[in-house]
Amino acid sequence: MSYEKETSVTSAELEALIQGWGASPEKSIDQFYPLRFWYIFFLALFYSIWLLFANDSAVQRMTTDATDSVRMGRFLYFRGWFILCIIVLGSYAYFKNWYPAIVMSALFLMACVNLVFDLFNVYAAALSQPTPQLTLMILARIIAITFLYLCVKNSSRLPNLGDRANLLLIFKRTQ
Repeated sequence: MSYEKETSVTSAELEALIQGWGASPEKSIDQFYPLRFWYIFFLALFYSIWLLFANDSAVQRMTTDATDSVRMGRFLYFRGWFILCIIVLGSYAYFKNWYPAIVMSALFLMACVNLVFDLFNVYAAALSQPTPQLTLMILARIIAITFLYLCVKNSSRLPNLGDRANLLLIFKRTQ
């Protein structure tokens, strides 16, 4: 039995397949793409900074058990570094046009898996006595996941490289 050493689908072909899944690029660019990207970027940056530099307050919001707090603190500190790496990877893919559909798809899947994991492990004790802050935190994550889904779906309608950081793109007239 011999195995082929060549890949069946190249990265460029996979990118084209994912981009072909969403709306057709002939329609127009997605003018809300930069707004969604910056929402995800700043939310992830806030969480990363919070988990890296205010780890104790994050742990206190999630658990009151002393034995769990040490384990949770280490886990959330690692999660802060992980989120920071994800921010760098996602930003590079978006601004340099480095397979943005593949990267956003991977980020969407990771965000979904992390949310489900966090609901059963990180937020488990906090969900027994929910607070408005916890509700807003989970709601912000669900909105970010929805925005990531829309980023994947509309990856064929990305703005031009010069307009990707433009928050006021929604007011720009299209030709």
